[in-house]
Amino acid sequence: MIYPLTLFVMVALALPFAYLHARAGAVGVKVFGGIMLGLSFHLSNTLFSHVGLLHTWPPIISALVPGTLYLMVALLALRWVDRH
Repeated sequence: MIYPLTLFVMVALALPFAYLHARAGAVGVKVFGGIMLGLSFHLSNTLFSHVGLLHTWPPIISALVPGTLYLMVALLALRWVDRH
C-alpha cells in the first residue's frame, strides 16, 4: 500500500533538477547527481525491505523510513533551489 506513494517521492526528488539553467554550467554533473540520487533511493528502498524481514521490523516501518527520509531530502533541496 505504501510503495505506490514512492512515485511522489521520486517526482519530488526530480523537481530540484528541473530548475536547471543550462548556462549555469556543470549540467552533466547535476544530471549525474540526480541519477545517483534516484538510484540510491531505489536501492535503499530495496535494502530496507530486506533488512526489515531479517530483523522482523514492522512492515509499515520498513516501508515508510526510506520514503520519508528521501522526501525530507527532496523538500530541503527544493527549499535550497527556491532560495538560490
